[in-house]
This record gives sequence, C-alpha cells and structure tokens, in this order.
Amino acid sequence: MRTWKYRSVPLILLIIILATAQVRAAPAPRESLSLAPTYTIFATRQGLVGYQTANGHIIQPRDRFVALPSWRNLSSYRGNEYQVRLTYNGRSVVAPVWDVGPWNTNDNYWSPDRDNYRDLPVGVPMAQAAYLNGYNGGRDQFGRRINNPNGIDIADGTFWDDLGMTRNDWVQVTFLWLGEDPGPGGVTPAAPPPQIPAQPDPSPDAPAQVPDAEPLDNPQVEAGAITVDNDAAGYTASGADWEEARCGLNGRHRWVASITSAAEGEHRATWLPQLTAGFYEVKAYIPSCGSPQPTASARYRVTHRDGVAEVQVNQATSAGTWVSLGTYSFDATGSQVALSNVTGDRQQAVRFDAIAWIARADNTPPEARITNITRQRNGFLVEWDGEDDISGIASYDVQVQQLPRGGWRDWRIQVTETSAWFGPDEGRHFAFRVRARDRAGNEAPWPEEPGMDTTGIEPLPRPAPTAEPPPIDEPAPVDEASLEEPVSPVNAAGPDEGELPVDVVDAG
Repeated sequence: MRTWKYRSVPLILLIIILATAQVRAAPAPRESLSLAPTYTIFATRQGLVGYQTANGHIIQPRDRFVALPSWRNLSSYRGNEYQVRLTYNGRSVVAPVWDVGPWNTNDNYWSPDRDNYRDLPVGVPMAQAAYLNGYNGGRDQFGRRINNPNGIDIADGTFWDDLGMTRNDWVQVTFLWLGEDPGPGGVTPAAPPPQIPAQPDPSPDAPAQVPDAEPLDNPQVEAGAITVDNDAAGYTASGADWEEARCGLNGRHRWVASITSAAEGEHRATWLPQLTAGFYEVKAYIPSCGSPQPTASARYRVTHRDGVAEVQVNQATSAGTWVSLGTYSFDATGSQVALSNVTGDRQQAVRFDAIAWIARADNTPPEARITNITRQRNGFLVEWDGEDDISGIASYDVQVQQLPRGGWRDWRIQVTETSAWFGPDEGRHFAFRVRARDRAGNEAPWPEEPGMDTTGIEPLPRPAPTAEPPPIDEPAPVDEASLEEPVSPVNAAGPDEGELPVDVVDAG
C-alpha cells in the first residue's frame, strides 16, 4: 500500500503540470465589437418597378433592398458592402443599400460625424425634422416642400413579404457597417417615434400612402369652372402601383415615374367633363409637393370639337399653379383630356391632379397678316397666317392690288389654307392684304395699308434676243394685196392700270 502511494505522487504532479500548460496556452478572448446603432425611422415603400437604382440595379417585382439619402454608403452593383437590419412588428431582415433617397442625397443622418445638418441629432433624418418641425423651411436640399418624414425607402419584396408591412410606418433600422449585427432578436428598441398616424395600404396594387395631415397647398378654382379631380367622377386611370402625395386639389393627387416608351409600363389617366357646347379654356393644376422632381415634358392631349391638341407642360417650373392648355370649341359630348407617363425623360414624377374647363366668351376678331412673298416660276408664292385668342380662326380672305394705282380685288375668299401661287406677273408689281374671321363669327376689317408687296422682288430675267438672220442679196417679195387691208393701231400703254388684267390673276 505504501509503495502505491509513493508511486502515484509523480503521476498526479504530471497531470497538474499538463493542465496548467493548457490553460496558459489558450488565447485571450477577443475584445468584442460594439453593437451597430439602431434608430426609429419612418419608412416608405419604394415601388418603381423597372427603373434603375443609383448603383445600376434594375428594380424587379418584389425586389429586396433599401434606399438611404446619402451617396456615402451606397453599395456597388449587386454588392453588400453596406447593409441595414430592418425590424418591424417582430419580424427582422437584412437588406443591402442599393439606392439614394428619399428626398435628399447628402443626409447621412446615421453618422456621428454627419456631413450636413449638424445641428440635428444623430439618427434624425433631415426630412423628418423638416416635416415635423419646419426645419430648413420644410424643404429638402433641392427646395421641394417635404410631404413625408421618411428617412428610408424599402423595396416591395422587403416591405410586403419580409416585414409584412401594409402601410408606410416607423421601423427599427440598424446600420450594420457601424458595428456588430445584434441579430434578429437582439435589436434594442429605440426611443418611441413621434405620433403620426399612417394610412393603410391594403393591397400590393394600391399606391404608396403618406401620413394624414393638413394638405400642403390649397389651390383655388375659378368661379364657374367645371372641374374633374383625380379619383372623382369622370376620372379614369389605368396601370398598377400608382403613388399618392398630400397636396393638390382636395388635398391629394396621384403620380407615377416618367418613361420614354409605352413598352416600359404606361400609366394613363383621362378626365371627362360634363359640358354644354361652347368655348372653354382648359387648365391643369400642377401640385407643388412630392418626390422625385417633376417631369419637364408632361404631354396633355385635349380632345375638342375640331380635333386633338397635344400640349407639353413643364411640371417642374409650373408647380403650384394652374396651367392653361388652350381655349377650344367643345361639343356637349366627346370632350376629354388625357395624360400618360410617357414623356421625354425618365424617372421623373408625372403628376395627375385636377383639370378645369372655364367658359369663355369670344367678342374679339382675329388678327391676320401677310408673312412672306417669294418669286416662284413666273409669279409669286404668297403666304399669310393669323391668330385668335379664344375660338380660333375659321377662314381667311385675301385681296390683291396692281401697283401703283390699281384698286383692291378679291383673290382668295373664305379659305383655310395659308399660302397660294399668284401669277403670271409679266413684269408688274402687286400688293396683298388679308383678313380673318373666327369660329364665333367675329370678322376683322380690311387693313388700310397693304400687308406686303412685290416691289423688292427681282423680276424674271428677260430671254436673250434671237440672232438676226444673215443678210440676203435680194429683198423678199411683198404681197401687194395685204397692203390694201387697214392696220389697227397698237395701244402702246398696255391695259388700263386702274383695272387688274384678267389673265394676271390665277384663281386656281
């Protein structure tokens, strides 16, 4: 027994030494990173399927990414260098930053050393401060009035499918490049958000909504106008995923991003008024709020009694005003105004709001003028035009006068064309004048002075004389009988200058 006891001592010492060596060889624990910061941010749905993000990605249906309002933390094309964790009502998902917006492009509000708006707390987007507190006069960096406190846009798949959102709302946003990901269940709720009720968005086809508040403008309608507002009786629209903004007649309007081809996904709206036959000026209201920047080439098509007029409107420079689309004659039925998002630019907002028809009385005759006379063959091409402020020109009358002392004679009467050929001139000069009548029956008087004449136009060159026949030795025989006939005198002065020669005026 004693022998066993002494022999076990070295074994025990060996075990202790080995254990101590293992403990000393274990690496020191790594210092853990701090958790990435989380802020409560108002989020809106991105939409805009088919359009290109700031990093070159083409937005797909049910896409998954976010947009933040700064270029500083934009991932590369299909990259994940910058990601956020979104947490909403118990759901959590990580999404890459692939686009820039909403509203601003210089507001890295998540950074302790933010580039701009340094007087705002970290984690408070400039748009939120502008909307809730009037910061920067309530406008974004481009001068647009902010109608939403959103500091992040979420693509449709992340919004609807991953987070289960049915409306624009406050979400917890964790900025993962600033620290360690807390994981799906590790997000510590930030301070409660301001109380702004959010509007429901019950279906994927419904437009993105904005919080309730007073409208940002209050357009006035001219007394007696017949008005059709968006979503009112007489308004129809086609196309999915319309957006909505909180300004315009009755406090709201619809908008959609512009495209250059109908194949990209055309959205179209039509306004149908209830009119009595007559002359009306047509006006479109251009709302003053919303993002992105409005289109510079909205194409309104006005259907009236005499056809269809296309009027291009720069909605960016006309924001907050009623824009005239012209004055036309309308029947009681068949009149309308149409607008689509096919324009001359892409990814700009085309805004659809109210159209007004205002009855106009036409008591003023139109103006008309001779605009040009040019040499054409052995005569002249005469051109004219005119304008009328309300009903439009129905026809023209044109008169001609032989210079220097001829009287005025009708040449073209009640014609709609604006040019005609006159001749042959046979080396003489003429003056012309024109008058017009409008569709309301107002007829302008003849102007006292000629509108234009031909005195400054070079005459046709005279043909070169033919060569004289060579001399002959003997004179040609003379028919003596012909000498017995009397010779009529020639009127060397030509026709009476007070009368216009019939053969000079070409009536056709």
